[in-house]
Amino acid sequence: MTLLVAHPLTWIPRWTMADGPRAIARAAACGFGAMVVPLRDPTQIDAAAIARACASEGVVPFPAINHPPEADPAADDPAIAARGRDRLLHALALARDIGATRLGGLPHAAWGKAAGPVTPRGRAHAVATLAEAARQAAASGMVLTIEAVNRFENALVNTAAQTLALIAETGADNILLHLDTHHMLIEEHDSAAAVAAAVPRLGLLECSESHRGALGTGGVDLRGVIGAAVRAGYRGPIGFEAFSAAILDPALAAGFCVWRATYTDADAVARDAAALLRRLVAEAHETEIPR
Repeated sequence: MTLLVAHPLTWIPRWTMADGPRAIARAAACGFGAMVVPLRDPTQIDAAAIARACASEGVVPFPAINHPPEADPAADDPAIAARGRDRLLHALALARDIGATRLGGLPHAAWGKAAGPVTPRGRAHAVATLAEAARQAAASGMVLTIEAVNRFENALVNTAAQTLALIAETGADNILLHLDTHHMLIEEHDSAAAVAAAVPRLGLLECSESHRGALGTGGVDLRGVIGAAVRAGYRGPIGFEAFSAAILDPALAAGFCVWRATYTDADAVARDAAALLRRLVAEAHETEIPR
């Protein structure tokens, strides 16, 4: 059965050790077998407590990291890039202590609208940091995943092809690609084709609507994207992400540019998403061309 991965901000304003376990429990109740664990604020990470909460609910932890501008692994300034490197390696240790087998998110660069393009030296900093993190991850039997996000949230890589090229520069075989339908709708010429081409290195396919609300109610061609992935041989995890101004912390809502209450009943949105994703995966397998 396909492992479905939920994002905690579907249910809670932001990740804290008070609210995180509640999101894990709601995800399990709504049919998800894995949960993103944001590591952006290490003060809100109790690795042992998170491991216990996930184990008690039968949920696999998918830790994820992103960086602020002052600790950007892709910064031109070596001191800023070094802070990003240290932050990533610390997140990798936290993910390991949680019991995870992967660390995702944006390990490669800062999250948020950039003031300008990444410089060649900044790119070299990011490649060196990723290569070092990949070596440490491999020693713990872990992989890294890099999410290709849209140009308003990152300047280093925005498309599947760009991200694959960055991964190739690291020379690491334990760095995979994370694709999100929301970002692909903005950046890819053909989302289904991009997913199919990426399958050999695809570590997570995440489904999020154009408006960030309930799946199946926006502009994303979920059937086309999931069908393309399955027919190309993808058997990995499939994620679900939705955000609503009625639930998100105002600062995070501003960061995501989520200004509307796209939903108020998180459980209903999550249950419907899990059912839709399972149905689309099943349909894709039924129509898969025999090899």
